[in-house]
Amino acid sequence: MQLGVMMKFFRVYGMSLVLSLAILYVSIIRTVPEVPQLQFEGLDKVIHFLMYFLLAAVVCFELYRQRYDFKERTMLFWGVVYPIVYGGVIELLQENFFPPRSGDWFDWLADALGAIAAFFLAKWLLPKYVKPENQGFCVR
Repeated sequence: MQLGVMMKFFRVYGMSLVLSLAILYVSIIRTVPEVPQLQFEGLDKVIHFLMYFLLAAVVCFELYRQRYDFKERTMLFWGVVYPIVYGGVIELLQENFFPPRSGDWFDWLADALGAIAAFFLAKWLLPKYVKPENQGFCVR
């Protein structure tokens, strides 16, 4: 890829890429800082839900700005399927390659529910509040 094309791609889809890498990083670090005053049963599931909710929302936002409609397969794939599969792959990586981290089906379920919730919320809100760019970077 040419440098100009890569820079434009990163300008358009950079938030999704950075957020994906940040999720990967916090998912595979060996130690997780303890925050005792905020601990409650199921906190990790809430965090999983919110991380993948944010990822799917950002992906949908960036695609919508590039004039992808919510009826298109591209939007469904990158806005829902990608975050769900990404969460599953990370759970498998945690289980098999990053001890003491462990994979958990319920973490993956929280990931999937977050992605699905974000997709439907984005489908409802983005057309009302976000204007698509006139000339975007669409690779169709």
